[in-house]
Amino acid sequence: MYGDGMTAVYDAWSIFKTAHDQKGNFLPLVFELGGGRPAGYIYATVPFAALFGPTALASQMVSVLSGIGIVLLLFLIGRQLFSEKIGLSIAAVSALNPWELSMSRGPYESHFALFLTLLGVYAFIKGFRHKYWFLLWGLTFGLASQTYGSYRLTIPLFTILLLIWILCHSERLAKNLTIRSFTAFRMTTKDIILFLSLGVVILSTILSAYLTISKGQGDRFDILNIFKNPAVRSQISQKVKADRLVDTSSPAFSYTFHNPPLELAGLLAENYFSNFFPEFLFIKGDGEPRHNPAEIGGMFWIDFVLIILGIVFLYKKDKRLLLLLAGWALIAPIPTSLVGSAHALRSSLLLPPLIILAGLGLYKLLTTRKSNKISAAALTILALLFIFQFGIFLDKFYFVAPRKNTKSWSYPAKKASAFALQNKDKFDYVFLSNDIDNMEFAYPVYAKLDPGQVINQNRTPAKLDEYKFFKYDNVYIGSIPHTRLIKFIKDLEGSVLYVGSAKEQPYLENYQLVRGFDESLELVAMPKDQIPNLDYKDF
Repeated sequence: MYGDGMTAVYDAWSIFKTAHDQKGNFLPLVFELGGGRPAGYIYATVPFAALFGPTALASQMVSVLSGIGIVLLLFLIGRQLFSEKIGLSIAAVSALNPWELSMSRGPYESHFALFLTLLGVYAFIKGFRHKYWFLLWGLTFGLASQTYGSYRLTIPLFTILLLIWILCHSERLAKNLTIRSFTAFRMTTKDIILFLSLGVVILSTILSAYLTISKGQGDRFDILNIFKNPAVRSQISQKVKADRLVDTSSPAFSYTFHNPPLELAGLLAENYFSNFFPEFLFIKGDGEPRHNPAEIGGMFWIDFVLIILGIVFLYKKDKRLLLLLAGWALIAPIPTSLVGSAHALRSSLLLPPLIILAGLGLYKLLTTRKSNKISAAALTILALLFIFQFGIFLDKFYFVAPRKNTKSWSYPAKKASAFALQNKDKFDYVFLSNDIDNMEFAYPVYAKLDPGQVINQNRTPAKLDEYKFFKYDNVYIGSIPHTRLIKFIKDLEGSVLYVGSAKEQPYLENYQLVRGFDESLELVAMPKDQIPNLDYKDF
């Protein structure tokens, strides 16, 4: 587990045990830890935290099940829109997709939000045959906007897109919609349920806006978004000044073509279109090892061919549906572009239309008559290309990334927690340094501490000398200035174990080294008075 996963699962554990989050808030709609995290994923995790405790399994189970559900829903949507065979082709592409597999391996709120959105799309389509499905559409779209930040913007836009698509109507779906009732001001039961469901989506959007403003969720967005990010503003300002200095045209032209709003618009466009560049989709991905562990694009190389075939197939079969998928894809990157370049989690809504098009292309490829050697050879080459890249993906994903990316998953904090738990009875004091990434979240999780203890420490931290710590029995988590470490430890009466990060090595003495999977230095353990034989067994 990394930081967000640990805070999420412990909040779920705390809700189960006390009905309060670990900050002491009663059944909150916004969780303080994680920068004002929406509540959806955490409340969905509560049953698994109740079953398994605050563990990695409980942390990731909602995302794992979302991955399975997404494959099933894409099959059902494909079957509703086309046929069962096309639905199976779409599901096959989804089940083997590297972007989808990567999101299924971590506790990602955006993955759960994507599942809820696809469930809403399926319910929306079913609603025109069985009216009460509209209620599920409204509920799931509303929940999706309360699950991940970027969906708070895309869900309202996507809802408008779906309504436009239906009102322009696809022949197979809209024949049951009583469009005439709108003009005659007569509402059927189906229309009433549709509007009630739409009302749920609107109310959820309003609630999202209110929570963002009133609960401080906007603070994180203010820091990250390109309009207020100090680093971005400074970079743009410097670029404008530099360009004006070397511009030999008139001052009027210089100030017209070199100004902050124009540069900002260019950056916004660059961020937006980066989501469609081959580097992100087919070559390197977003470069984040947690949700791109195999370090390849979100789609396989062969998917590019399949998407082109799918576009051609759909252009001939249903142009309105092609426009819907195009609109879906164009809406998805909008929140990402406001914050930065292409990002697998923030842009996750982009994945379904690409998978649907690739699934259509796969169906077209497999059902076209292979009457000559050329077509058979082309199919063989594409199959071999897929097998080759899928083999690379499997190796990197399952055998390289788990050991290569340990620091991205806060593995040193897990090791430090194990070190403390196995040796704390030998010492009067055990100190875990906050220089170890996410240490303050890791120990309560791996020690399965009672949430009441954590709530009390979050409200009133302990003090030793002039420094504040989170204190759990004789284990202290906090920071001490590096230059005062040795003196602080020696001044304490009794035996002491200090566990710090690798960068603290120069400030300690008589320490033991704790190395990682790749033999790189991860932790430094210094026992006062040189107590030998410190126990350590990973868990």
